[in-house]
Amino acid sequence: MECTVQAQKRVQYEQARKLFLVALSIESSSEREDWLFRQSDCCKEVLETVLAMLRADADLEQRSNSYLSQENEPAATTDTDVTSAKPQERAFPQLANYEIVEEIARGGMGVVYKARQLRPNRLVAIKMIRAGSFASTKDIERFFTEAEAAAQLDDESVVPVYECGEVNGEPFFAMKYIDGENLDALLSRDAMAMQALLKLLVAVCRAVSLAHERGIIHRDIKPSNILVDKASGRPWITDFGIAKYLEKDSDVTVAGDVMGTPGYMAPEQAMGDASSATRATDVYGLGAILYRMLTGRPPIQTASASLVSFIELIREHDIVAPRAIRRWVPRALNTICMKCLELDASRRYPNAKELANDLQRFLDGESIQARPLGWTRRFHQWARHRPGLAVTWCSLAIFYTYHLFCRWFGWYSEPAFDLAATIIAASTAACAWVWQLFLIRTKGAAWVLYAWVSCDVAFLTLLLFWAASANSSLVLLYHVIVAGSILRCRTALVAYVTIIAMSAYGIHLAFLQTANPQALPKITTAVPTLLSLLLIGIIQYFSLRKSVASYESRAARG
Repeated sequence: MECTVQAQKRVQYEQARKLFLVALSIESSSEREDWLFRQSDCCKEVLETVLAMLRADADLEQRSNSYLSQENEPAATTDTDVTSAKPQERAFPQLANYEIVEEIARGGMGVVYKARQLRPNRLVAIKMIRAGSFASTKDIERFFTEAEAAAQLDDESVVPVYECGEVNGEPFFAMKYIDGENLDALLSRDAMAMQALLKLLVAVCRAVSLAHERGIIHRDIKPSNILVDKASGRPWITDFGIAKYLEKDSDVTVAGDVMGTPGYMAPEQAMGDASSATRATDVYGLGAILYRMLTGRPPIQTASASLVSFIELIREHDIVAPRAIRRWVPRALNTICMKCLELDASRRYPNAKELANDLQRFLDGESIQARPLGWTRRFHQWARHRPGLAVTWCSLAIFYTYHLFCRWFGWYSEPAFDLAATIIAASTAACAWVWQLFLIRTKGAAWVLYAWVSCDVAFLTLLLFWAASANSSLVLLYHVIVAGSILRCRTALVAYVTIIAMSAYGIHLAFLQTANPQALPKITTAVPTLLSLLLIGIIQYFSLRKSVASYESRAARG
């Protein structure tokens, strides 16, 4: 019994910690609380714990800002109180041999301070876990993983770590202070020319390549993790907190953990398969940075922090080539960028060194190694991101080709059916194209999908009226529609399609009963047809439910 209670408390603690870290990514404190209250799946105790954590964090941030504003105010007299003369002693942590000057960055996981190391006398950056005493063992391990990975990389473009330590039970590490801005801020201000950006990216690729040679994968390559020195313009890579070591086992991430930043994380990361992360995972992140440089936005845009919605975007929306957004983008750069962003990791550059070499060839005016996609690969990508349209058109092409063969060999001759088949096939193909446009413009609105499948079933039922009878082999197309509904990854849609397909077939039988009883199929044909539709729908429904449950559990563990 005691073990059960402890396990329940542990689950609630992990739930509270994850909610707290997600809430911290929301800028406004009031919006954080509003978001928290909408998490109806969580129990009252967890919500109250997270609310207390958020209010404590907001209070600390407010007092810190208050102390900083007091420090910046001119003193009224020269006889200033010692306490007010050093407000940072109350606002910032106290570390031996360091004097913290100011807070310079705050993210979901950590806080970074600018500080002066007393011996030796130099400016440094101090990083601490933002969750403090709420940090889990895994958070602390990831924190020290960052320090360990950076310490093993002596390249000039990786921010070096000077010291690791602990104060009041909270870990910290000191690293080189970079006086500059992150690449995200520079790109937002359009502060660098394209030639300079490409040279900077080559340097970053070389640094990531060194990490790959040492058996380290960064797994969170993005513009905000690249600092650019104001004086030299040199890029520095930071934040190895979720780095993975290829040569040794580590439980920093496990199967189901989702690590990275939506918009820049590779598809295999979004799927939560930690074991599948390879050097090509970092290549995707570097390609996403190149895409941002060329187009001004990440390759996949999402306003939602939901992992499930991000996975849906990866699955249903192809990445628009940079050259399609900005025509001035050179074809060679477009090819390099799209090779980095391949959904299949095996089709990307195998490592960052190969990418750096191709970028350097472009800068030197030489031919690049990457090649544009052939028409078969482009067609495959088009079909993968438009499954409904692709399946509809392919089914119609197969059906109409078979119809033409029948007419050519004289297997039947029914002019009325020929005309109906041609008109309905053309109408279905045109409607599918229109519904696809609606789907894109409405960003995947559910009503479009329901209207689309309803239209397909209606056209098929209409065609059956011109066929020989309900005995026609065209009835099998109902099964194709039901089976294809799983491509939209909506369980409710699968159920809906199954019901309307069975209803449409039943309506056709009822019509024949009154209009042409001789054309009615035998009961031994009609009932198995209805049952087979039902069974296909049930199989598809539960298969999809299992897949969705798997994604949701990965999101919960991430």
